[in-house]
Amino acid sequence: MQISRMMGRKRFAAAVVKALQADGISCILVGGACVSIYTNEKHRSHDLDFISPYSHELISSALAKVGFKRSGRYFTHPKTKFYVEFPSGPPAIGNQVPVKPEGRLTVGDTTIQLYSPTQCVMDRLAAWYHWRDRKSLIHAVWVAQRHPIQITKVKKWSKQEGELEKFEEFLE
Repeated sequence: MQISRMMGRKRFAAAVVKALQADGISCILVGGACVSIYTNEKHRSHDLDFISPYSHELISSALAKVGFKRSGRYFTHPKTKFYVEFPSGPPAIGNQVPVKPEGRLTVGDTTIQLYSPTQCVMDRLAAWYHWRDRKSLIHAVWVAQRHPIQITKVKKWSKQEGELEKFEEFLE
């Protein structure tokens, strides 16, 4: 899959996953990119965060084959506004470590592993709970408004995080 300026976030994510898979590298899409996907781009950012157990050297090599350049912690491509980052893993949501992604998104012949809508809500709530990031609370609400959420799972997790009071605010 060739990267182009016209490609949207989902196709771009699929191109990254496909390039990595060609070298046997697995990854999981997390963070704000999941919010963007689940809200049909109501939340807009140009970065996509993937977590991978593989080294940045192997990831750099695989992505270089399709035109990416590494610049500090980011991987950029000259034909798109999107850029990629690989924060250290394992995948986590608040104090829950590791997290197995429950979401799948198929674009063409590529399947992207990502947080499910419920996990995405929990991930955003973690930022609200622990860093008081109000935008993350809003993002959690946007995802919950557009997708069925396992609210009992979110409540149980919120209790484990010690944040039932903020969970109630989320429900409001």
